[in-house]
Amino acid sequence: MRPDILAMRCNVFVPLALFFNIFFFCACNNKDLDVYVESDKYSNAADFIGNNYNLTLLYAALKQADLLNLLKEEGPYTLFAPTNKAFNDLGIVRASDFSSMKRDSLRQLLLYHILPRRLYTSDVPPNTIDNKYVNMMEKELFIGYKTQKVCAECNLISDLYVNGSKSVSATQNIVLANGVLHVVDKVLKYNPTIQDVLNSKPEYSLFIALLKRMGDWERLGEPVNTTVFAPDNAAFEKAGITANDIARLDPGKYGKRLSRVYLLYNHFFLSDMAIYGQLPGSGYYGSPYYRARIVGDELYYFGISANTPMEPFIIHSQAPEANTPLRISNFQPDYQTDYKADNGVVHGINSLLVLPEEALIKESTKTN
Repeated sequence: MRPDILAMRCNVFVPLALFFNIFFFCACNNKDLDVYVESDKYSNAADFIGNNYNLTLLYAALKQADLLNLLKEEGPYTLFAPTNKAFNDLGIVRASDFSSMKRDSLRQLLLYHILPRRLYTSDVPPNTIDNKYVNMMEKELFIGYKTQKVCAECNLISDLYVNGSKSVSATQNIVLANGVLHVVDKVLKYNPTIQDVLNSKPEYSLFIALLKRMGDWERLGEPVNTTVFAPDNAAFEKAGITANDIARLDPGKYGKRLSRVYLLYNHFFLSDMAIYGQLPGSGYYGSPYYRARIVGDELYYFGISANTPMEPFIIHSQAPEANTPLRISNFQPDYQTDYKADNGVVHGINSLLVLPEEALIKESTKTN
């Protein structure tokens, strides 16, 4: 090779080698390297929401509640952000709808959606439920995470759930300058007790009357977990049962299943079923996802089908066809389920599971 060409190549190689050596040395020895150095390229929570067409109602709510400045601060925050449709489901269709709400109540509702920390899906144990994280209202949010690939050709399921609301993989882990955001499909709902949840909704007045008449109302104000599957007034009217009919009931003549079929003595979100999936078994009701004895009337079970659409049902354990439900219902729309209270959860259903004449106690089968 000609000496002049060799010299030219060496002159190029030496500076390049020196540059990479210096770069490597600095990268390996810079102990002050900030892992969040790129965060200045991200929007803060308030600006991100303001620039997202699918979150315009959330932005309006935050503005009305005077929370935008909070979400511009350093944080860190995790925000579970309801979509416009989630607000539409509650009858909120325009920004001006928030002006009729009490500011303090709206502020509390929105703070309920915010954690004072970063929480990515990778922080939540996969295929678990009831991971508890305290929000800015100092209340616990129940987080579940499902990750599953059911077949080689199937897409990976990666769903995050918070108090029963869902965030799919495409809307999770949105990095913000001051935290992380997950878009959810429902507005998170909260009341201190289940009694408060039911009392806040006029459509449950007949169900409340039944619970009071049968002696099961007081439990729903106590600090013990209960999950309630609440039939609305339309369900009673469809069965031809009026407030006067309920007032005339003699509790001593009826099995506990008349009211307790709607009460599970535990804590249960509908998303728990989605996370744990269908159990193996034969027959539509052969192996339901959930089956629990009715307290005080234990020959009967309340169950929820593992098959879509997850129908609630009542079943008798010793009937000739023990896997045949006596009656089934359906859940009310998603936005009328997963009402969280400190002592449990309320889910709306649209049919009665037991009629009074079906719960009459026969002399040979009386229960205590």
